[in-house]
Amino acid sequence: MCRDTVWWRHLATDLMDRMLYTAMSGAQRSLAAQDVAGHNLANVSTTGFREMLTLSRAVDVQGEGLPTRVSSQLTTSGASMAQGTIQSTGRALDVALDGPGMLVVQGADGEERYTRNGALQIDADGMLTSGGLPVMGDGGPIALPLNAIVHIAADGGVSARSAADAPDTMVLQAQLKLVNPESVPGGLPLERGADGYFRQPLTAEGVPAAPLVADPEVRVVSGALEGSNVSATDAMVAMINNARGFEMQMKGIETAERMAERGNSLLGLD
Repeated sequence: MCRDTVWWRHLATDLMDRMLYTAMSGAQRSLAAQDVAGHNLANVSTTGFREMLTLSRAVDVQGEGLPTRVSSQLTTSGASMAQGTIQSTGRALDVALDGPGMLVVQGADGEERYTRNGALQIDADGMLTSGGLPVMGDGGPIALPLNAIVHIAADGGVSARSAADAPDTMVLQAQLKLVNPESVPGGLPLERGADGYFRQPLTAEGVPAAPLVADPEVRVVSGALEGSNVSATDAMVAMINNARGFEMQMKGIETAERMAERGNSLLGLD
């Protein structure tokens, strides 16, 4: 085999190799983006759900050989905190956050979690809960008298009275801990956990940041719920675009394979 043939074969192999890397990483990115779009669409009716956002970035492929190969990786860059639609329910335990802010609940590990889900419940022990987790007040988890009539004020004040008492005998039981991550100077964005709740990110030392302090400016609307801020139309369009992108990348892989076979066939004639 002559020297020119060897050189052209190495050049063709390198070009096809890079083309395959580009198409392969693009296909993987489309699949990952499709998962995110599908997750958003599945939660279009979930109370207080925040739309997941994605970010693509180029990453050098590590390993032997020249540093010429770059792959595309998709990461969830955070969540959209845009206001969802507030719908009246007339239920006393339903609250919708009016503007920036979050409710605080206690996770299974005892740490604070943050949510916009204001569909509150009172469990058999009298604990005020959201999604099954205790809702935090200014003094810890909020406990209310069983079978009590509850009223939640715009500032998060939780009052209760027994059914036999007069309507003007409401007694303040607790204060919802309402926080606003956006009002913290230099604060890091909250991270969404696998359970769907938000939490403080890790510091540079690898430990969770301190819990957020209550913000007296946060307001709630009683007897209403905030819907998901996901647009079903936008999510469906994203899924269609991701499917088309994946199909295009797969065609690129097939084209690279055909070109490699044709090149090998032509070089084999020498």
